[in-house]
Amino acid sequence: MPLVMSIVLIGLIVLFSSLRLGGDITLDAFLSADMLFTALYLVWIFLELRVSTRETTQGDGTRDYGTCALYAVGQAVVFLSALLCSPVTSSVTVLHAVGLLIFVSGGSFRLLAIRTLGRYYSHIVREVDDHRIIQSGPYRIVRHPAYLGMIVANIGVVVFFFNPVTTAIFLLWLTPAIILRILIEERMLLQMEGYEAYAARKKRLVPGVW
Repeated sequence: MPLVMSIVLIGLIVLFSSLRLGGDITLDAFLSADMLFTALYLVWIFLELRVSTRETTQGDGTRDYGTCALYAVGQAVVFLSALLCSPVTSSVTVLHAVGLLIFVSGGSFRLLAIRTLGRYYSHIVREVDDHRIIQSGPYRIVRHPAYLGMIVANIGVVVFFFNPVTTAIFLLWLTPAIILRILIEERMLLQMEGYEAYAARKKRLVPGVW
């Protein structure tokens, strides 16, 4: 499912980007900024496709309880709504620079978390043979740095393409879907030896808060 949804998302992003351009070949600064952000977003999706491709060879046994689709569709709708909805401003502002910086920071942090976890990382909730607790890299900060990176990256999307619809989807759909997914994932992780002690030392997403 993650592989199929990623491919569909890439196709929809290309389509919606074309609609946003409206056939305008000579891009002004505003549209050029949009297309730069969109290109970086596509690079992020392509980098994560390697994980989705690997998962197609690992068989079944998922324990997602539907959260994989809820979370993935939420992420897709956030970005697609950003491309479709009219932003509050029609000119390049400081929000574009701030949003881009937040997005790159969040995406990079997420990719670092995925790389640190290595073969134990998966887009779907499943048990992996010889699974062990990783406490290095970003896992020294929080228990779920990949989800934290996803949230921060999408905050960047919201800030860059600022409009009420995308903001509402992020707050009311994607963020709750990520929180629900974390709670379901931890039901499995708490069965691992040593995870309860690790969880007592590190917060899930925000150090010192939750």
